[in-house]
Amino acid sequence: MKQDSQKEMRKEMFDRIEAELQKTCKPEKRMFALHPDEDHIIVSHALFLMTSKPLATKLPSLKGLYMLRKLEEEMLTAYLTESDEFPELLRYCNLLYDMFPYELAAAERNAAIASKVRKLQVIGMVAAGYGGDMDDDTVDDILDDMDFDRNSKVCSHVIERMMPQLNQMVEREKIY
Repeated sequence: MKQDSQKEMRKEMFDRIEAELQKTCKPEKRMFALHPDEDHIIVSHALFLMTSKPLATKLPSLKGLYMLRKLEEEMLTAYLTESDEFPELLRYCNLLYDMFPYELAAAERNAAIASKVRKLQVIGMVAAGYGGDMDDDTVDDILDDMDFDRNSKVCSHVIERMMPQLNQMVEREKIY
């Protein structure tokens, strides 16, 4: 019973977030608007989850980052287990991803964490952009490879092997 009530509260919160987002951001301007399909969106979230991991512990004050990463983990778990909750969790992740730049813009004013926040902004852009532009075979390889590690965390050896390339993309993008 308590879990159902929490799920309902979470759903209402995300409904409000979506209503606010619709006032300020047209659907065609959203982060995943140009992604060809749901699989590319899932991979973008997986890329962000893995590439943002080193910064997550260094930015504990960013509650949006914590919530996004937590929901991405839940969503990817739901995807792998074919849970009925997957579509709703993907919707939540997409909404948080769309809202995340607003939190980062506010956090960037804090000089102590500004460089880490800027790097996180670039990681978000690279993960969404690269995930959306990735060829279908690579997307399929990542989704087929995705599994759980010994600690029941979602992992992908394909993404782990891509990390040097992803980090180079982030560093190049930071220059611009």
